[in-house]
Amino acid sequence: MTTVHHASNWKIKIYPDDHAPPHFHVQTPDGESLVTIDGLQILGKGANAKALKAALAWASQNIDHLKQVWQQQNERG
Repeated sequence: MTTVHHASNWKIKIYPDDHAPPHFHVQTPDGESLVTIDGLQILGKGANAKALKAALAWASQNIDHLKQVWQQQNERG
């Protein structure tokens, strides 16, 4: 698993060999949410809402980096 970014109470992680669609995990002490890289659609809710909002703000500015990490971890040929 790759921690792509972290702040005081949340982390964005991408797991190797994970299922489609390309997504990342937002982990907080309260839980975890899955978010698609394209469109930033929340697939699973569990993370603290305030932390999730902050993570989505970071992600929206770093889509290309998230896509690159996803490809490195999940699209090996």
